[in-house]
Amino acid sequence: MNRLEYLAATAILRWLRTVFSLLPVRRRRVVLASPRHARLEGNLRHLYQTMRREHPDLDYVLLLEPYSYNLVGKLGYLLRLVRGMYYLCTSGLFIVDNAYLPVHVAPHRPETTVVQVWHAAGALKRFGMDTRRPPRDPERRFLHRHYDYVVASSEGTREAYARALRTPLERVLPLGAPRTDLFFDEAAMESARDRLLELHPQLAGRKVILYAPTFRGRGERKRVAAGLDAKRLRELLPADHAIVLKSHPNLGAVPDDMDAYDAIIDPKTEINDALGLSDVLITDYSSVIFEWALLRRPLVLLTGDLDAYEVDPGLYLDYRSEMIGVRVPDTDAVAAAILAETFDVSGYDAFIDRHLGSRPGGASLAFVERFLPARRAADEPEEVPVASDRLRSHVSHD
Repeated sequence: MNRLEYLAATAILRWLRTVFSLLPVRRRRVVLASPRHARLEGNLRHLYQTMRREHPDLDYVLLLEPYSYNLVGKLGYLLRLVRGMYYLCTSGLFIVDNAYLPVHVAPHRPETTVVQVWHAAGALKRFGMDTRRPPRDPERRFLHRHYDYVVASSEGTREAYARALRTPLERVLPLGAPRTDLFFDEAAMESARDRLLELHPQLAGRKVILYAPTFRGRGERKRVAAGLDAKRLRELLPADHAIVLKSHPNLGAVPDDMDAYDAIIDPKTEINDALGLSDVLITDYSSVIFEWALLRRPLVLLTGDLDAYEVDPGLYLDYRSEMIGVRVPDTDAVAAAILAETFDVSGYDAFIDRHLGSRPGGASLAFVERFLPARRAADEPEEVPVASDRLRSHVSHD
């Protein structure tokens, strides 16, 4: 977004905020909003499922408004944000998993509570306003403002989330990452595995080597990682080892060496759904490392560009001393690590405790208990204002 686009969008949204703030707040309405994808996924998906189960009579609204970098896409996005501003001004609880422009252009009404749950688990690569090289203007001016609360995955990640999302530390709550709840639901894990095997039957009975790197660059300059030579890896591994690619959902690019892979999982498929099918994970600086640790399976870290990545965007962990898994520089070393089968998972428990908390598996329910407490009496009027400082501590719903 350039400066002119920013000024036009914020002027429109601030005017709409003034108009929509004349309407009553529906405290029983819960909004889940994301600019990332046109489908519900990750933390928002697991929160939605749990909220619907625990409080089925609340009014839920999904605002899934993916951003686009071309002119037509930007105009369409702005039009959809008109709806977003309406719901922000008229709902009791508003949950986001990334930057969402209506939240940031101006303070919201005190009757509304805005919670940022972020879309990744843990704190691995620096993000938000805490990267080594901060976002450029105008993003630096408006991104990540006006959250009432931020949800972090553990006590150990609170400070990183506070800096990255410009929120006071006391309002960063270590409730856990809802997306990790999947790994404690055996039926859901088995269902995800069966779906992928149905789509890729060639993987059945083989050792699945999943390559899932994160992207390089930012914004419209995002690009695929160039670390793995899939053709070379195919030459080095036996035929009963299936090499599978899961590219980042924000890229979705088809690799030049696609024929070297035994399967390419649809980028729109959630990465956690693919983990249960996998025996070995190859990645680099992706937060999927935290979720993979819960499975306590072999991890290979392809980090040939570690020095550059430590400079931009930067890392919260020292890969040389704090990371689990085997760190390797190139494709030959990847193959050697897989074939050696000498992976040590003894450090996984401490790693999980630090980054995902001591009791992973109930993050969605912890969120619901924190922000959707016992409902008010059915005969109490819905539109009665609630004291703003009470709403700052929790949201009450009918």
